[in-house]
Amino acid sequence: MHHVLDNIENAKKIHFPIQKYVCHGCTLGKMHQYSFSEKSTCSSKPLELIHSDLLEFPTLSYSKYKWIIIFLDNHSSFCNITFLCKKSEATDAIKSIFWMWSNTTSHPVKRLHTGNRREYIISELQSFLREQEIIHKTSTLHVY
Repeated sequence: MHHVLDNIENAKKIHFPIQKYVCHGCTLGKMHQYSFSEKSTCSSKPLELIHSDLLEFPTLSYSKYKWIIIFLDNHSSFCNITFLCKKSEATDAIKSIFWMWSNTTSHPVKRLHTGNRREYIISELQSFLREQEIIHKTSTLHVY
């Protein structure tokens, strides 16, 4: 920017401050007041903690899919996305993904964190999670 006058005809002179001013509030905002604490919810092994969410497409896809269920392994950040035609297929999708992952990695799924949707709380899924000894935690509802 200092060479603008050399390269452009009839350019107005730009004043560049010589002394650098740093806002005191900006400096305080970038300082760490407390160190981050160790989170007990993080996982140390694959499939120890799985996050899942069920989303609805705004329109029906070309292949007639209306829903998508997402699985994310907290340890490896491995993600699996499964397309569903109906919401009621969510339980079968969870069962098949958990079965596939535990057979291919030789690690069982230990915890599942989901939203507070009905699809995750139905009795068929809850009995499957109890049989597999998977701890199921749901997020809190949004309060507006």
